[in-house]
Amino acid sequence: MSKKSSNPIENKEKIIEDLTKYAFFSSFTFEEISLLLYCAERVTFGKDEIIFKEGDIGKYFYAVLSGQVAIRKEKSGKILATLNPGEVFGEMSVLDSQSRSATAVAVKDTELFAFDGRRLLEDFPHLSIKLLTFLSRELCKRLRDADLVIDRF
Repeated sequence: MSKKSSNPIENKEKIIEDLTKYAFFSSFTFEEISLLLYCAERVTFGKDEIIFKEGDIGKYFYAVLSGQVAIRKEKSGKILATLNPGEVFGEMSVLDSQSRSATAVAVKDTELFAFDGRRLLEDFPHLSIKLLTFLSRELCKRLRDADLVIDRF
């Protein structure tokens, strides 16, 4: 992981209020978001900095706070997705304990929440259903989008 934010989370109420505007956080209560943040670190990456590489073992999944992230295949260099604030990535490796399927790169200066996925699922099982429901929906959406691309060929 790159640089950890040196500032502690300031004005927690304001941050949580802002986070509820994003799809990932919208189904969680204030208290649940507080618990999610307990298992998260704020991290920053500079333009073109690699967040993780294809083939790495994944412990964290990420939510984009600001900036932009490109998800690309290493061999072809093909960009699979460009993610903006509020979007989540890196969850597949956390869920299936397999290596990363692609590389994530900061397109510009980017701030993320890095969530320790296993810790969330083990320490806060009451959040697991909401968390897994959201991640399942995201994976289904991405699979449907991939099906559309494949269907064009």
